[in-house]
Amino acid sequence: MPVVTESSWRALARSSPWRWRTLSFDLHRRPLHGPDHSVRATVARPGRLVVVSPSGEVDDRFEARPEAQVVGGPGGGAAVPLPYAWERRPVLDGLGLVAVRDRWSTADDPMWQDYQFVAMLDPVELADASPPDDVEWLPDDPRPPALEVHHLEESRRHGRGTWWAEVSPLRGYDPRCSCCPLLFGRVSEALDAAIRGAAEPEESSAFASRYLVALDVGTGVCVHVEHLDGDFAGRGFSLDVLGVDDEVVLPDR
Repeated sequence: MPVVTESSWRALARSSPWRWRTLSFDLHRRPLHGPDHSVRATVARPGRLVVVSPSGEVDDRFEARPEAQVVGGPGGGAAVPLPYAWERRPVLDGLGLVAVRDRWSTADDPMWQDYQFVAMLDPVELADASPPDDVEWLPDDPRPPALEVHHLEESRRHGRGTWWAEVSPLRGYDPRCSCCPLLFGRVSEALDAAIRGAAEPEESSAFASRYLVALDVGTGVCVHVEHLDGDFAGRGFSLDVLGVDDEVVLPDR
């Protein structure tokens, strides 16, 4: 297993689309508002999601390949299918992890409840921030870091290699969805306010200053998020990997 450094931790957070195709897991959520709850889920890339509730209720869904609107051309442009991230060759670092993400593809899995679920399975928002407005940046240039990393640690979690980090979001933290980020707090709320054209939230002790985050080394999936302080200390989620690829048997549709 490669050694965890700030650089390799960020690279692992970019790498999920290339490290698995089918994943089965138990998800335990401790939301900011509302009761704790757990489900069992299986994701088969691309587009299949099966969620089983504790009572045995099954939610089986499939999403077709998304399309992007191309501007220009005869008739004002057309919608074209987007490539999936794993269909394109990424730029790798010396450890075989992804150094630069292709911005012209998609890796989104079907959503369950909110986009935090999508970001959990492809946690690239923990790696790369939006570039500053006053800096000229090409689409595939390496991005600045999304997080300040205070501490790193390696462990075995449920028998699987896991990289832990104690982190704080930086100003350019760019979540998959600003209203349901992996790291809810002052930075995400300021971004959400800007998108809605609202006033930026004031500094508040309600927001966490640090979070404990874990990445599963084998899959690149975010398997733990926990607010370490603030009004939501202890809230977040944990994901327990049950099977990957050939270990997973999907139910018939």
